Amino acid sequence: MKELMFESVPVTLAVFGLAIYFLGMAAVFVAKPVKNAASFAIKPEGPAGVTEIRVYYGGISFALGFFLLFLFFKGHGDYALVGGLVFSNVVFFTRFLFTFVDKGWKEKYTKLAIPAEAAFIVLLWLMFVLSKLV
Repeated sequence: MKELMFESVPVTLAVFGLAIYFLGMAAVFVAKPVKNAASFAIKPEGPAGVTEIRVYYGGISFALGFFLLFLFFKGHGDYALVGGLVFSNVVFFTRFLFTFVDKGWKEKYTKLAIPAEAAFIVLLWLMFVLSKLV
């Protein structure tokens, strides 16, 4: 395990950062779906909506976090990092595009999400480039 973690420090930092992010998101959405969804400007219409928040924001985040760790511990940290990059970039660019389509640029959540996600993907790309240099 120690060898894996020091094989590429940038990959290790990026994958563990991604996993902590996704597992943390999963925990808060499974534990308190309505409260946390409200901060994302999402409001379920009934019990099935609450379940959907738990499943899609919680369950899928758990799956993604665990899968990235699985790849890492199987010796495929580079694939985990690329997977995290693909996911994060698609989320960011989809949000960016549809912020204009849906005219949501004045929303409080959008004003937080776009710069935070942009910083996150810049950091991930930096770790990717560093992993190729070291």
